[in-house]
Amino acid sequence: MTGSLEPRGHPERNTAVALPPRGALALGPDDGTTALDAPDDSLHLRDILRIFLKHKWTILAILCAAALFSVVMTYMAAPVYRATTTIQIDRFTPRVLDFKDVSSGTDSNEYWSDGSDFYATNYELLKSRAVAERVVEELGLRKNPSSLSLSSEQAPSAPAGNSQGGNFAENILSWLIRGPAPVAIDPATRSDNAVVSAFQSSLTVEPVRKSRLVRLHFDSTDPFFAAKAINTLSQSFINLNLERRFEASAYAKTFLEDKLLQTKVKLEDSERELLEFARGAEIVSLDDRKTVVSQNLQEFNSAVTKAEQERIRAEVLLKQVDSNPELLALAQENKKLNELKSVKAKLETEYQENLKVYKPAYPKMLQIKGQIDEVDKQMKAALEEIRGIVVATYRTAKSQEDALKQKLEMAKREMLDVQGRNIRYSILKREVDTNRTLYDGLLQRLKEVGVAGGVGINNITIVDKAKVPLAPFKPSLDRNLKFGLAIGLLLGLAVAWFIEYFDDSIRLPEDVERETGAAVLGVVPKLKAKEAVRLPQIALASHEDPTSAIAEAYRSVRTSLQFSTAHGAPRRLVVTSSGPGEGKSTTAVSLAINFAEMGKPVLIIDADLRAPVLHKILGVENSHGLSNYLAGDVKALTLVHGTKVPNLFVLTTGPLPPNPVELLSGPKLLSLLSECEGHFAHIVVDGPPVLGLSDAIVLCNQVDNSVFVIESGKTRKGHAKAALRRLQQAGVNPIGVILTKLDTYHDLYSRASYYYYQQPATALPPRQSSEA
Repeated sequence: MTGSLEPRGHPERNTAVALPPRGALALGPDDGTTALDAPDDSLHLRDILRIFLKHKWTILAILCAAALFSVVMTYMAAPVYRATTTIQIDRFTPRVLDFKDVSSGTDSNEYWSDGSDFYATNYELLKSRAVAERVVEELGLRKNPSSLSLSSEQAPSAPAGNSQGGNFAENILSWLIRGPAPVAIDPATRSDNAVVSAFQSSLTVEPVRKSRLVRLHFDSTDPFFAAKAINTLSQSFINLNLERRFEASAYAKTFLEDKLLQTKVKLEDSERELLEFARGAEIVSLDDRKTVVSQNLQEFNSAVTKAEQERIRAEVLLKQVDSNPELLALAQENKKLNELKSVKAKLETEYQENLKVYKPAYPKMLQIKGQIDEVDKQMKAALEEIRGIVVATYRTAKSQEDALKQKLEMAKREMLDVQGRNIRYSILKREVDTNRTLYDGLLQRLKEVGVAGGVGINNITIVDKAKVPLAPFKPSLDRNLKFGLAIGLLLGLAVAWFIEYFDDSIRLPEDVERETGAAVLGVVPKLKAKEAVRLPQIALASHEDPTSAIAEAYRSVRTSLQFSTAHGAPRRLVVTSSGPGEGKSTTAVSLAINFAEMGKPVLIIDADLRAPVLHKILGVENSHGLSNYLAGDVKALTLVHGTKVPNLFVLTTGPLPPNPVELLSGPKLLSLLSECEGHFAHIVVDGPPVLGLSDAIVLCNQVDNSVFVIESGKTRKGHAKAALRRLQQAGVNPIGVILTKLDTYHDLYSRASYYYYQQPATALPPRQSSEA
């Protein structure tokens, strides 16, 4: 054994970080992060770019195949020529006469609308079956459909009854391709339908934006027929439009004639009814009659008012006569009464003077008294006469008032009667006027329709007639090549995505944490081609090229292990994986070299007693080794070999035993580890894979700590889960996972993951002493 071995004490066994159960959260690369902080599974642009770079050759092959197919199909296809004509469709027909047309769409509301429905209707009419049948008939295509490109579905087929029993397989294949047999109809009808459908499929209507122009295209393998067909179609559409207008005018004329006849009958009936009513009511001129009656009513009303005033005045005089007749103005104006009053006044004066001389019984006094009484009688008689005159005047006024009131009531009744007859007369006359107006309007419109129907002005004109096309419209090599490249690119991306989708291998550190729940101790990049030439032994990259990415990655793993336990890096460590070829031996050698670079002796043991490789990597002989120690009575230190790496020693497997499980499960392995711990700072064990063998389970139970290696892009998710689950069931909880061979060239996202996972997996307190 070369090199010096420094005796060391046996420290306490390090406590491994327990692997959480399935589905539990595990510490991530940073403090406080969990598996829930892993990126989501949604598809991002960087994922598409990663898939593109990873499968670029597959995508390129599909792209080239699609382009080649497009070129071949372009040159194999028959040339198709396109003839184009341009027509103008106006919403309103130019007016020669100032008559309203019978067609639709001339009101003010439609004039200010965008007219999209009008133009859409005309576009559909251009593609309609009626126009196509008319053109097919004019071109005689029913007899000679060779100018049209009929598909297999459109071509006339032979009757189903002609098939023989020997063609049963062909009939089944035809049914699977075309579906159920069509409805049994006349072969001639089926042929006509096929010709019309082929003509419609060859027509393309292309409206010119922001204009009233429409381009009509017709595709055919015959350029002369294409030009003739599209010109015939445009002219047929114009003729059909004119015919529709003439048909609308003829229908309108017939309709107006029927309505005119009905209106004429109504007018005659209403005039007859008006005449009979006027004759029965003896109305010559109802307006004059109404004027006379109204004037009489006004005069009688004035006369009644005046009579009432006279009657009231006479009534007041009568009341005055009854109360004090002498106060009446009529009495005061009476001469006789006034003379009698004067005589009476004189007699009374004389009587008073004589009374001073004579006594009342004196004859002269009696004579004067008799004269006074006579005058009183005469005055009384005059007053009675005046009263009679007042009473007569009152009675006359009363009689006159009553007579005038009767006349007024009669005038009112006559006025109401006239008004009633006027209402009935007005209703009948208004009906007559309405029927006459309607009749005159229908008669005028009938004449206008008759004149406008003979004016053949159309709102559709041909702007440019189609010319014979000089070059084929399709197939176009440029267009088909672009289309093929686009389809090839999409198909290539789809194939790459499907390959990526069905790839269930673990590629990224996020996959490790999400699928296994274990902490990622580090990420080791995949060696590039130029580095592979320079480093034939990847496991020795940490020694031969310390500045390489692989060396830096394993130094990061060493740092993670130093912080994985409270006592620092574990002194005993076994490296295993789910299957062979995942990089566990390279990882074990690289970790041992990195520990040796710290200036302390490190022993690496090759415990894979079925497929050892460490002696090849380190370049030492394998005649004696671990199997000799476990099966015989040999001292361990005598089997240890020195290497070209300072402070690194190796214990190879030696001869391969037939029973490796029994050897590893014996007590001598623990004795070996305990003996070596007194001379080496770290012992790294390269163990066998977990799946399919029980060696790794036994070995991991003998060694205190273990790490699990997963190869990026190769290790299946199910294999990794099964291996870790098997270790957990055996009571083994690996410290963490090392992801190897991560392709950072094709995977842009993996580059960020690689640099991100170069940090310690956990942040535990530092070691208390440098010896731990």
